[in-house]
Amino acid sequence: MKRLSWGFLALAALSALTCARKEAPSAPATVLSRHLFADAATLDPTTTTEEAALTVEALIFRPLLGIDAQRRPSPGLATSWTVSPDGRVYEFHLDPKATWEDGSPVTSDDVRFTIERVRNPKVNGAAWSPAFDGLASIETPDPQTVRVRFSEPYAERAFAFNMPIVSAKAYARASGPAETDRHPVGSGPYRLASWEPNSKIRLVRREGASPSEAGFSEVVFRIIPDRATFYQAGLRGELDEFRVTRDRVESAKASPEFNARNRLLKVPQFIEALVIWNCRHPLFRDTRVRKALSLTWPRAEAAKQLYPPEGATLVSGPYPPAIPENAPDVPPPSENLAEAARLLDAAGWKPGPDRVRSKDGKKAVFDLLVRAEAPTDANIAEILRSAYEKVGVQANVRPLDWAAFTERVGAGEFDAHLTGRLFLPPNVDPYRYFHSKQAPPKGENVGFYSNPEADKLMEAARLELDPAKRIVLYQQIHRVLAADLPADFLWGVDQYWGMSKRVDGVVISPLGLFHFLPGPLGWRPAPAAAR
Repeated sequence: MKRLSWGFLALAALSALTCARKEAPSAPATVLSRHLFADAATLDPTTTTEEAALTVEALIFRPLLGIDAQRRPSPGLATSWTVSPDGRVYEFHLDPKATWEDGSPVTSDDVRFTIERVRNPKVNGAAWSPAFDGLASIETPDPQTVRVRFSEPYAERAFAFNMPIVSAKAYARASGPAETDRHPVGSGPYRLASWEPNSKIRLVRREGASPSEAGFSEVVFRIIPDRATFYQAGLRGELDEFRVTRDRVESAKASPEFNARNRLLKVPQFIEALVIWNCRHPLFRDTRVRKALSLTWPRAEAAKQLYPPEGATLVSGPYPPAIPENAPDVPPPSENLAEAARLLDAAGWKPGPDRVRSKDGKKAVFDLLVRAEAPTDANIAEILRSAYEKVGVQANVRPLDWAAFTERVGAGEFDAHLTGRLFLPPNVDPYRYFHSKQAPPKGENVGFYSNPEADKLMEAARLELDPAKRIVLYQQIHRVLAADLPADFLWGVDQYWGMSKRVDGVVISPLGLFHFLPGPLGWRPAPAAAR
């Protein structure tokens, strides 16, 4: 339910830059030193819009429901819960031992306050508010019980309750947003000890939290934007976890210094890269044009060029790779320039004297928006631009800064754009991205795609409470979208990480290293003999 920014951060992390600087000495074993690409904008989990803050908040706040390594709901603040047979009523029973960092108990009033705050139009809770559409009532019969009623069922509703719960009392006594942004009061096993802007964020284990809840006495997040710099810090043992960009994988494998201190991990990312077409544009109204463009380039070869040595995992539909929602009988498009030209001809786009196709006096020219801060995006866009040119379609690549990019994309004011979609929580329901009723400003169908057959399948999937039957519907949606192509679905890419041998208990899931429970909360200092 998070926005596109996290997807772009994940894509951008795959590219490499250069430069280096000297770092501080390594930390003792009871301190976990982690890496952030950028400073957190806020530590208010309701309004968070980027991954840096999410990474820190995961240690400070607890969600009502967790997500386990296999994308299933798991206990969080709620130790147990029930769902009515019709899927409209959720009842949660809170952990009676759960407290805020000031020692006060977590109660049902905090859960109610959090949900109401998310839905408050004066609060920027857009990351979570759509999941509470159709909310009918919130009942708190006692301090440990919350009953949430909806006017209609939604099969993936449990993901809504992965939302971090905040303290009603802390927000009531706060002087304003600046205080809650910078001084979070959480129920997790760590609390904020200090925050040096653009330098580091230091968390300490809360009083009363046991090592089984928080394996390290301190977690220090070091903010290092430059990829070469944080790699060198990891090489020297000054970071316990850090990304290893593709250009450094082979040198890390061969480095005695790296291997003496670290393990190299290849980790999935629950992400999909795609090019979204604006179906209101004259060129993209016709399915034949969208399909033609998908046939213009050798995507497996391009993926190996961009993400050496093994490339990326190609997809052909709206889901991340290697999950059961993908229809196994739908292969990714293959390069076929002759068929692409035939489809463009059939759609009425004929070559002109300048080799650019035209129809009804309009040229086959469009702007492809990319994020200026993401070098990999620019490389992908250049591959696409060159491929489209071969069949007489001109793509003008337009890099925009992040603010301008998100504003244009969110309003649907673009011809086409390249994006990375990071599914957090891991709800892959395509309804909000491709249903005709989810076009801006209401939803995230920013390409204004409309297909009655896809709409009916997406509506049915939302109401299907049987997981096996819902998978069948998701696969049918995949087949329809792969045939009609509201987007060119590209790939998902694994990420390499350096993980210190001082850290034990690391689990790799389909979601990666993070964004599930216990995740980093399960990390422990390794026995000395294992380091």
